[in-house]
Amino acid sequence: MKRSVNMKGTARLLLVSVLTVTLAFSSCNTGNSGKKFAWDPGIAELTGKNLGQWLRKSPFSNELQQTDADKIVFTNAEEVFPFMGRYNNAVEALNYAYDGTGTIYREETVLYQDPEWGDLFVNAVLLFEDGEVFLKDHYSATGSPVFGGVDAVMRTNSSSLRETGIYGTYDGNRKNAVYWALTGGTRYLLGFCQKGQLVFEVAIPADKGDTLAVLDKLKEVNRALGLDITDWETAITADLETRDTRETFWKDPFQGIYFTSESMRDEVRLKLKDTPLKPSERPFDGDYSFEYPSPGGKVVLYTLKKETGKDETSFKEELQELPSYTNGLNHIFYEEEEQVQDRVRGVAKTYCRNNTYLEIHYEYPASDEEARTVIHGVLKYVKVSKF
Repeated sequence: MKRSVNMKGTARLLLVSVLTVTLAFSSCNTGNSGKKFAWDPGIAELTGKNLGQWLRKSPFSNELQQTDADKIVFTNAEEVFPFMGRYNNAVEALNYAYDGTGTIYREETVLYQDPEWGDLFVNAVLLFEDGEVFLKDHYSATGSPVFGGVDAVMRTNSSSLRETGIYGTYDGNRKNAVYWALTGGTRYLLGFCQKGQLVFEVAIPADKGDTLAVLDKLKEVNRALGLDITDWETAITADLETRDTRETFWKDPFQGIYFTSESMRDEVRLKLKDTPLKPSERPFDGDYSFEYPSPGGKVVLYTLKKETGKDETSFKEELQELPSYTNGLNHIFYEEEEQVQDRVRGVAKTYCRNNTYLEIHYEYPASDEEARTVIHGVLKYVKVSKF
């Protein structure tokens, strides 16, 4: 068993190697699910097409090795840094899958127990598709039984982020920001940046109180990795004052409906907040109704929750010939037809749980492509809690 050195602070990085085994992996053909990754020439040159080697150019020492010959290695890094490598696009959290079905093509994290700075990390991901990436202002992670025993899963480790005056707005390719992150009683200066398909994050402990020193270290990271972030290089300590704003954080576009006291959460979440659809004020059909006026006429969407005698497998088999969207574990089937007076009417269905399913009825002007985009933008991302 290997453990970290005894370090000052509430939360410490720990590593344990257990269970001597012979590990056999088939070759990992990331992207063979139909997604193809194409290197941006500038990012390929910057990273040398090797995220690990590139990240290890960071000006820190005493790396915490996360591999061990013929052994399974665990770390509690996600508990110490709940915000580590957790990014969102405009709609939802970015995810990685070994078969290439996720939104992240490749990811890498290097952990350090630097003798001067303490426990910290650098992280980078490569995205299949460009698009603005965000951090959230709050994260949480459950404890690991490997390090905290069976009761650890009942413990939540939380972190909160605060904006500073250092940030650059997304220009279609680049953005950057510097935050203060607080987790486990430790304060970190958190540098975040995006260069198209590359997203980078570094957390530097700042509990020693020397703000200038930690800012200088961030500038050193900027130079060592060739990030070329002018906002970081020209920053002064006054720019690091916290702000009570949330301008750069991810804005959750989902609205919850069908709240259940059993689970204390909404069973269904619809991507409505970034659309013109608003709750209907007039008497309406269904359990929940949303609408907005368009030049061609009213756009309406409403939901009904119904019972079925089928299990989920049978439910989906019955509808499998219909067009559909897949969103995680949710399969949303829909059918629509153009009615009289040049209006399209449709209904979408998705299985919930315990022999219930959701119907989403909608109607919009047939000639209104924007309205169709709005409606199908909601259908594509329906989230239903299965548990």
